[in-house]
Amino acid sequence: MAKAKGARGHKSKAEDVLARKATQHQDFVGQAEKDRQQSRAVEQQRIRRDQEELDKEVVREMTQDLEQMAGVAEPPRPAAAQAEQAAGPAGAKELPRLEIPGSVREAVEMLRQHGPAALEALRAKAEQRLEQMPAPVKSAVRLTERAMGLALWPVRAGAQLVGRMLETPAALIRIFIARRPA
Repeated sequence: MAKAKGARGHKSKAEDVLARKATQHQDFVGQAEKDRQQSRAVEQQRIRRDQEELDKEVVREMTQDLEQMAGVAEPPRPAAAQAEQAAGPAGAKELPRLEIPGSVREAVEMLRQHGPAALEALRAKAEQRLEQMPAPVKSAVRLTERAMGLALWPVRAGAQLVGRMLETPAALIRIFIARRPA
């Protein structure tokens, strides 16, 4: 059966587009399998692309959060504040300076000062994100946390023991260096 044509005796562009986009009818069921595979492949690609975009966004957010907690980056500003800063450098604020330790001793001291606060901030953020997850995920995370704590207990105990064992030789070396005449 011939298809109906427009008033001028031919199909319009709109009809042509609709015909291309419309589901193609197959004479036999076996002929539709190729189309099904193609549509599945397109859908799989779309799902993969959406997942990659979501992963990139999550990584970007986590990077910003970690930079803010570390004091490397300032928190995101509203659009009005960004426009003001772009308008004139006179009102521009300086970024907080990143402290770079000059020695290992300074680095250890910096970790002792800022480490617990950063750890608590990270822990609070993780708890906040965990509360948004479904109950089975929460229980799985808590169970994994307990298992890892038990599995890593010997490592923590060994590290503390080694640290305490090294305190005495380090103190002796400091005493010998301090008493050595110049």
